[in-house]
Amino acid sequence: MKILPNPKERDLIPPDMDYIYFEDFKNHPIEPNNLKYSPVNSWWFAECSFLAYCHPGFARMAYQLAGFDGFRFFGATGTECMVSWNNNVVIVAFRGTEMKSLSALHETATNLNAFPVPFEGGGMVHKGFLNGLDEVWDGADGLQIFLNLLLAEAPDRPLWITGHSLGGALASLCFARIPQATGLYTYGAPRVGNRQFTKLFENSSAWRIENVRDPVPLVPPDLPKIKFNFGDLGTLKFLDVNGVVLDQRPVFVLEDHKALYLQDKAVLDNKFAELRSVLALRKEKRKNTKRILKELQQNGQKTNRKWKKHIKELLNDFGLSADNHQPIFYAMKTWNALVEDK
Repeated sequence: MKILPNPKERDLIPPDMDYIYFEDFKNHPIEPNNLKYSPVNSWWFAECSFLAYCHPGFARMAYQLAGFDGFRFFGATGTECMVSWNNNVVIVAFRGTEMKSLSALHETATNLNAFPVPFEGGGMVHKGFLNGLDEVWDGADGLQIFLNLLLAEAPDRPLWITGHSLGGALASLCFARIPQATGLYTYGAPRVGNRQFTKLFENSSAWRIENVRDPVPLVPPDLPKIKFNFGDLGTLKFLDVNGVVLDQRPVFVLEDHKALYLQDKAVLDNKFAELRSVLALRKEKRKNTKRILKELQQNGQKTNRKWKKHIKELLNDFGLSADNHQPIFYAMKTWNALVEDK
């Protein structure tokens, strides 16, 4: 199990050259032909998505140490993609927004250019994301021709596509353009297209991983009244505050919390009623009064501590935090989930 980093003590924004990528991979080999959700594959592709933020030379070395003898880097103004392969599998990993790079301004513009445009495969998609993929897609040295060559070289070799944040959005569009692709894993990715577009991912091995309190998967918002109806694609796997993998986001149900409040209120009300009864008695009953006051104070303190803990848990489940979007959390939490699954 890995201890999650404290944002107050460590810079979480990638690239991270101190992190050990694919640690202990020999005991947890990738499962290229597993189309179901795989804790092993979820960790592998989270590592690839995290590594995509690093310098290509560093990434090439990390892939080689993990058993990948092939590596190719594709870069443009604001889009970067790494393709790694061996005899068993091809992995295409897109980089997200690199806040420490000069390209961050361009990538932020890409994220904000959310005007819906038609996608050749069907539906409407985020214009900025589509333009971002097109930066590295076409041309004799483009990603499309290169992936087609790899597919022609070994048609039965699985091809997986992945990415974190903006990289997850680009990975989704790339997956939609390659019918032969085996599957898709995205991490903390924003919404890419409308419901007609997301239907393209039905009955496919497309997995959308979200970390608790990560705000990015909630944008762009779904606003049907202005025809801004971006939807979630693929099958959700949600990493809760304890790293448990859930099949859905936690749902806030007011009635559940109301019942707990009424239960605690009833305890205090009973104590107040008992106090009022004692105060109505003669002076010689003061000992009982002191006892009830002490119990009332203790119950009040207990209830206060209980609700502080409850509110903290609510914030963990339903609050939003930019720190929780960082790719290191996806890499570490999928590793922890893999270890626990074993």
